[in-house]
Amino acid sequence: MTVTTRSDAAVRLALLGGEPVRNEAPRQYPVWSAKSRAHVARLLEEGVALGLSKHQPDIRALEEAVAEFFGVDWGLGTSTGNGALHAALIGLELTAGDEVMTSPYTYGVSISCILQNNCLPTFADVIEGTGLIDPVSVRERITPRTRALLIPHIFGNPADMTALMEIAAEHDLKVIEDGSQAHGAKHRGRRIGGFGDASGFSANGVKPIAATEAGFMVTRHEDVYWKAIVSTQHAGMGELPGRMAEEGFPDALRDAVDALVYTYRLTPVSAALMLGCLERVDPDNDVRRRHLALLSEGIADLPSVSFPPLLHEGDESAIHQVIVRYDAEAAGISKETYLKALNAEGLYSYVYLPRPVNKAPRLSPEWNGTRVMWTDNLRRASYDPTQVEVPHAENQIRDHFNLVWNYIDYDPDFVQSMVDAFAKVEGNLEALRAYEREQASA
Repeated sequence: MTVTTRSDAAVRLALLGGEPVRNEAPRQYPVWSAKSRAHVARLLEEGVALGLSKHQPDIRALEEAVAEFFGVDWGLGTSTGNGALHAALIGLELTAGDEVMTSPYTYGVSISCILQNNCLPTFADVIEGTGLIDPVSVRERITPRTRALLIPHIFGNPADMTALMEIAAEHDLKVIEDGSQAHGAKHRGRRIGGFGDASGFSANGVKPIAATEAGFMVTRHEDVYWKAIVSTQHAGMGELPGRMAEEGFPDALRDAVDALVYTYRLTPVSAALMLGCLERVDPDNDVRRRHLALLSEGIADLPSVSFPPLLHEGDESAIHQVIVRYDAEAAGISKETYLKALNAEGLYSYVYLPRPVNKAPRLSPEWNGTRVMWTDNLRRASYDPTQVEVPHAENQIRDHFNLVWNYIDYDPDFVQSMVDAFAKVEGNLEALRAYEREQASA
């Protein structure tokens, strides 16, 4: 595919009163199979609302399937991705002020789960382009109090788990992977989610494995599975037998069974929806990659935008979102104006984060707004995450934007319309420079 030179690129931009290049309705996603919808209908007709353990067939099927898919022994369904990551921290007994190092360039749940389990989040910087956590920065910022690494595979791109696992082994650190955007991604031929001690995944309605709102934890450690269960599931009380009735429940944990739990249970309906998506996640990801290859070829000659490569040749991305590098100097206009023009042409584009997560005002020990659970912990530790410098994360936010990429039916014409939108904006940069001047003088 090459950049088109059709007249659309020369006509008035939609932002300036012209007609948009793309005006079709958004593509439906997720798309659940007829088989999955029929299964859910049966569950609703039969009133199957709770799945308290693997004794419920859909819960068992989902948990065994995700464990096999990610190459580990244990899977645990949860109500959200946050619940999955929190369960991993609980199962690894990370708490009581333990420092957990993570990325400042990720969705906030990668940090809030650390705070929710009474740990302190510390921050390494990222690699510009991919936005993935930088092993060099991790090594530089480890302290004697660091107990674990929490590694987000942002936008479906796999982090350098080879280097990170080496660092963890050297410092005797636990490793949690946040694969919430990276179902099926691979690093050096191996699925992410199977490297660390435990991994958490979101499975809400925009993820490669999609339910309405759900998640799952996977781990290769049996004790992590059971310890997570005691504090996040219904282990078993009264007339509703739960996880304690599963084969292998440890006698050592029976005294810990009570109702003092985070309610992170997965419903059978969500389990059924996730199972259907799991069957097609690899072919869907292949279509995402093929679409990105077409778009990359199509805009290759445009001066203002490009796609940064994956961190390692041969790794496979799940491409939950596409990262676009923006060259404001080449364009001669701000990124904000460029995005306004793209969106007006019908190509939804956006900035993923307004700032690094560690710069959120509520992470300051001086926060005096609505009270949150972690402020006193930060004060006692004399630690202010908002003062941690992460210049590469700042540059990532400044110089990049994102595209939604849940397009799983192969359609070169659909991608060509994206190329046309980029080409039209690039062909009208002078008009956009004049627009900015007018806006500035208004």
